Amino acid sequence: MTMLLKPTELAIDPLEPFAKDAFERKDVIEGLVQLMGQLSGPFVIAIDSPWGTGKTTFLKMLQASLQKESFACLNFNAWETDFADDPLIAFMGETDELIRGISGVEANRLQSLDRAKRIAGAVAKRAIPAAIKAATFGALDVSDEIEKVVADAAGSMTTDAVDSYIKEKGLIEEFHKQIDRAFALVEEKGRRLPMVIFVDELDRCRPLYAIELLERIKHLFNVSSAVFVLAVDKEQLGISLGAVYGQGFNANEYLRRFFDLELKLAQIDSTRFCESLIERMGLDEFFAERTHAKMRSDSERLKTAFRDLSKLFRLTPRAQEHYMTLLALAMLTTPKDQHFNVELTAIIAAVKIGASDVYERVAKLGASVMEIIVLLENQEKSVGRLPDDFRPVVLGALLAARDHNDKSAQARYDSIVSRSSAGRSGQFDQESEWILDVMRDHSFRSVKMRTIVKRIDLAAQFER
Repeated sequence: MTMLLKPTELAIDPLEPFAKDAFERKDVIEGLVQLMGQLSGPFVIAIDSPWGTGKTTFLKMLQASLQKESFACLNFNAWETDFADDPLIAFMGETDELIRGISGVEANRLQSLDRAKRIAGAVAKRAIPAAIKAATFGALDVSDEIEKVVADAAGSMTTDAVDSYIKEKGLIEEFHKQIDRAFALVEEKGRRLPMVIFVDELDRCRPLYAIELLERIKHLFNVSSAVFVLAVDKEQLGISLGAVYGQGFNANEYLRRFFDLELKLAQIDSTRFCESLIERMGLDEFFAERTHAKMRSDSERLKTAFRDLSKLFRLTPRAQEHYMTLLALAMLTTPKDQHFNVELTAIIAAVKIGASDVYERVAKLGASVMEIIVLLENQEKSVGRLPDDFRPVVLGALLAARDHNDKSAQARYDSIVSRSSAGRSGQFDQESEWILDVMRDHSFRSVKMRTIVKRIDLAAQFER
């Protein structure tokens, strides 16, 4: 396998959805599959997790698992469709393709689908009705549309406005009936209902489009044959809603009206994910070609550093992919017979991703390496200490790479030497001894900070 500059997309085998479950979400997904078998719509499930934490992969695994159980599934990428004037039109386009693909070309059997499409077009043109405004307690400002209806009514404004509302309400009821009939066609072809509709990337959409999409799901697709699964970052979505509705808007209360069930994804295990990234990028080939005997352990050392530093900086899976790409590119610029200095490279790359301001000061402005050490120690206070067998390696690697004019780092080194000397006289300080052992190791002393920084900067340029 050729070494890659970025990980290949995690492939989901439709027959074995969890064959490469680096996120370890099999139990949760299997529980959701069981739930789907007992649900009838309308029902909306929100999969809540920050951007870059594996929601899309979760949806793919869930969809593959449901399809194994013969459920009809529909994908809708909200971000790819937010160029549309109304999400209802985009929804109907995707639905039309799916149902026709399952049902074949039996035109006479697709009258309900065609009627639902025509109604959707009419509803989209008329904008969101007053009924929806009332149902959402005025959350949507459709007053301009209502005022237009009222203004057009001239002398009989009250009567005509009410008539318009009644027609609109009847139109929506007819849409519900026809879309239910259209979805029933897939059941006749051996697919199970409810139709499970996956909506991804909602929090990346234009705020107004995201709001309209939620409204359409809740009020137009609230049919017995449909269940929605939405991947969202509730915090980010709440910020977008606040930008539309202004300060003091209660986004949580607003979103609660749309979601019948919310599932918060647990943080993934960085060790398992690291191994998946190494496999998907073909990095084992790089380590296999290392010629020096001391370099044979580089692969395991990289996994340890990647795992512990990813946890320390709370890197999302998306950020970890970026992190591993930087490391891979740095490897490619290192001759096979030279020390790669795994730990120092992993530290500097992690700082570039997790604390770019500190990276710039140390790498570009010549600030003390102590800035990185203090950063790591502050992270430990909020996240937890690095493992006892890895922490001395981190501190030793950083101090070994210090510039000879770095007085702050020299002071820390002198303090460690002092504690180590005190240990020899009876007050034993194991960590100080381990740090000094690392600093005496030629593989750490042979590669300086400026060399690592050049590799990381070069790697970052390749990324662009």
